[in-house]
Amino acid sequence: MDVPFLEIREVTKLFSQVVANRRVSFSLRGGEVVALLGENGAGKSTIMKILYGLYRADSGSILMAGREVRIASPRDAMALGISMIQQHFSLVGTHSVTENIILGSARGLIDRGDCRRRIGELAAEYGFDIDPDALVRDLPVGVQQKVEILKALYQRARLLIMDEPTAVLTPQEAQSLMLFVRSYAGRGNTVIFITHKLKEVMGVADRVIVMRNGEVHGDLSRADTNERELSTLMIGRELPPLGQAPAVLEGSPEVLRLEGLCVKDRHGVTRLTDLSFSCLLYTSPSPRDQA
Repeated sequence: MDVPFLEIREVTKLFSQVVANRRVSFSLRGGEVVALLGENGAGKSTIMKILYGLYRADSGSILMAGREVRIASPRDAMALGISMIQQHFSLVGTHSVTENIILGSARGLIDRGDCRRRIGELAAEYGFDIDPDALVRDLPVGVQQKVEILKALYQRARLLIMDEPTAVLTPQEAQSLMLFVRSYAGRGNTVIFITHKLKEVMGVADRVIVMRNGEVHGDLSRADTNERELSTLMIGRELPPLGQAPAVLEGSPEVLRLEGLCVKDRHGVTRLTDLSFSCLLYTSPSPRDQA
């Protein structure tokens, strides 16, 4: 029998009386890219934080190579070859790339030159153009993410969890990241990335796990599904065909209007550019209106 690289069985997590995960089960194999897909609040990040040791499950188990393991902290996870890159990077801006990567993992007398050399070789191996001596605060956000990735590679991670990895990237940076994901998985490692972007899923994933309301509602091969099926699993109902807008009664009042909205996030990345739209109050037509 083919034993999965990692398996999550019947994991449940509650915050007070709120169910974040309910009997979540799925497995991961070596060398595959898995997209964990779902709307905000679907439970995606929670189950991954359990796997990384940031949260503890209320029930259920985690197995690696068929053996149950206990992950009570990120240190336990990293010892098992599991690393997680979260949306908000855990880097020290005043330290160099090398110092950030070895921070927390180096012990005793540190040969900085040797560490710098190894990090430079690792960056070159994966096509990352990064100066090991550069200060993190001087790096663009896309390069800072690569520093986080190098930190995981330096610690010999075999499973890389990425939480909304393209949320702060430009389209070109996102494309570069997806090339890395395929290269990393091609060496026998496993990547699971949390997202709600269907185009990313269809572009890079081998398999898609869909979550809704804290539960798994689909575990599909990417080759056997499509964006419409995935969106239906995400929200629990069929969407109207593209281009078919719901009917609005004549004279419906305007309740919201946005004109020329531009937004940059805290990293200086443009999130919205010259966005304009309006919303009308919609009420179901009466039988007289339908007639």
